[in-house]
Amino acid sequence: MTPYWIPPISRMILPLGLLLLACIPASYGDDEPKSGGDEAAKTVQVAGTFEAIRQFEVTPGNKRLTELKIERIVPHGAIVTKGQTLVWFETEDLDQKIREAETDLALAKLAIDSDQFDHAQFLKQQALDKEKARRTRDIAQQEHDNYQKTDRDRTIKSAQFSLKSAEFSLESATEEYRQLEQMYKEDDLTEESEEIVLRRAKRAMETAAFSLERAKIQHQRTIKQTVPRSDASQAETLTRALIDYDKAMQAMASERKKRQLELERKLRKFKEQSEHFAEMRGERKQVILKSEIDGIFLYGKVSRGKLPAKPVELEKGTAVSAQQVIGTVVDPKRLQLRVDLSEEHLAVVRKGATCKVAPKAMPDVKLDGVVKSVMNVPFADGKYDCIVTVSGKQLADVLPAMTCDLIFATNADKQAEGKKPAEKKPAEKKPAEKKPVEKKPTEKKPAEKKPAEKKPAEKKDVKSKATAQEGEQKK
Repeated sequence: MTPYWIPPISRMILPLGLLLLACIPASYGDDEPKSGGDEAAKTVQVAGTFEAIRQFEVTPGNKRLTELKIERIVPHGAIVTKGQTLVWFETEDLDQKIREAETDLALAKLAIDSDQFDHAQFLKQQALDKEKARRTRDIAQQEHDNYQKTDRDRTIKSAQFSLKSAEFSLESATEEYRQLEQMYKEDDLTEESEEIVLRRAKRAMETAAFSLERAKIQHQRTIKQTVPRSDASQAETLTRALIDYDKAMQAMASERKKRQLELERKLRKFKEQSEHFAEMRGERKQVILKSEIDGIFLYGKVSRGKLPAKPVELEKGTAVSAQQVIGTVVDPKRLQLRVDLSEEHLAVVRKGATCKVAPKAMPDVKLDGVVKSVMNVPFADGKYDCIVTVSGKQLADVLPAMTCDLIFATNADKQAEGKKPAEKKPAEKKPAEKKPVEKKPTEKKPAEKKPAEKKPAEKKDVKSKATAQEGEQKK
């Protein structure tokens, strides 16, 4: 294959063109530097409130004396000192409530004493009831044992003995009647006497026979009916006695525990009532509220540096609740800015970002601010808590609850802590400046080998253009 012929001048231009392309950055022409005036013109303005870092809420904080009325109060905006009295309350209604509570406590003490006495008597009576239940059980057990060991056998033996006695009586009467009858046949007694004696003997014999029959029936009944019924009755009586004893013990234990719990509940309630009365007497001593810091006394609760939306009117006779914040003492010596930051400003207002602060009451004054913190989660719908540290010579003229405007530049993120590594970018470009110097020997070698005079001139022109472009990029 025949190679294409390339002119000598083209052979020199091609390497120089490639060298020039290598020296030009890939992003050249895309990120053209903007003027400082354009960047400064883009700012973000947010509203803020001067907040006292140190403040004290004036509130009764009572638990028992909750119905309070103001008798006297320091004016709104007054400068107060630590320990100064701010609020005085009326005491007539409070004293009446304490007297009623004292009477209720005395009645409760009498009721507790009566309950304790009744409980002691109940325990003594229960001890007697327990002894009676034990005796009843023991008697039943003893009767059952006596029956099983003695009475049952004695009943059977009595029946048997009665039967034998009846048999013996019948036998004796019969024998006596036969002997008399034999004797009268041999004697010379009158017929009338003989008949009388024999009739008596015969009647005794008949009586003995009847007694024997009755003894047999009684013996049979005793063995087959009376003894089994007695066995069952004795066993049932003992079982019922044991059940009644257990039931009585259970009932007495339950009643004793129930009464004990009721007494403990009454004692606990009485103790709570005593503690409440002691708290009322302690709260009665605190019918005045004092300031714990030096500062300015403002009516109402100061929240996030802001006063209540509606004016708070406090005067003589005004009723306040026990947990109500009557006022707030703010220290004007140490201030910070509280900002309700919108979500669209989070990209600009970051921790460490600087800003200019313009108090609305002093439009000509400009203070310096640095973002101290920004919450990661909103405290309200689309609102993030932001705290800004503020400084300046005229900060002493600013009072808490004043408002201001905070002006942030859109490039403020470069000053934030999260963007500090971006300052190292110029150090990374330093090796790019040395590349033309290192490649100079390579550029001269072709010039020495080829005699053409125009070729070195073309190289110099290309070098000058490349260095000029690099200079513009640095600027």
